[in-house]
Amino acid sequence: MDEVEVRAFRAGDGERCASAWLDAARYYVGQEPENFQLPAEAGLAEWFEDDGPADVPAEQRTGDEPPLLRLVATVDGQLAGFVVATLEAPVTDARFQLVRALASVCVYVNALAVAEQYRRAGAGTALMTAVEQWGREHGAVLVTLDTNARSQLSVPFYEDRLGYARHGVIFRKHLA
Repeated sequence: MDEVEVRAFRAGDGERCASAWLDAARYYVGQEPENFQLPAEAGLAEWFEDDGPADVPAEQRTGDEPPLLRLVATVDGQLAGFVVATLEAPVTDARFQLVRALASVCVYVNALAVAEQYRRAGAGTALMTAVEQWGREHGAVLVTLDTNARSQLSVPFYEDRLGYARHGVIFRKHLA
């Protein structure tokens, strides 16, 4: 069995993260080209080096943003995928909200991508396990994320392999 290791993102990982991101994009574009696009390849590795799929670009960070976690998984020493997550503080008016989780520290997974050749090799599971542990260490009581509801790749991964449950529906209507 291949050895999977998880570590912090470091300088030089951008190119392989970009490759995994493009693999994910090709999958989703193949499923729903009306809703997904292939990211521009020029500058993509640099974008990952500068913060990648985070809520706030590095140059706009003020220190008030939630803590950011950027991890990569390697399989036999080769970068196989990455995850980006943020720690979300309870909202200040949680006592007036309907959603209970707004009163708790939660982890939000901004992005998870595993290069096609490493899917089902344990990299995604290892990354999500590390995210959950990081959340526990920071007092989080919940991990949330979103994915395409029709994905035959990610939905079974989250539900069957990791035990996540669907919690809501996002509706969309294109205004042409």
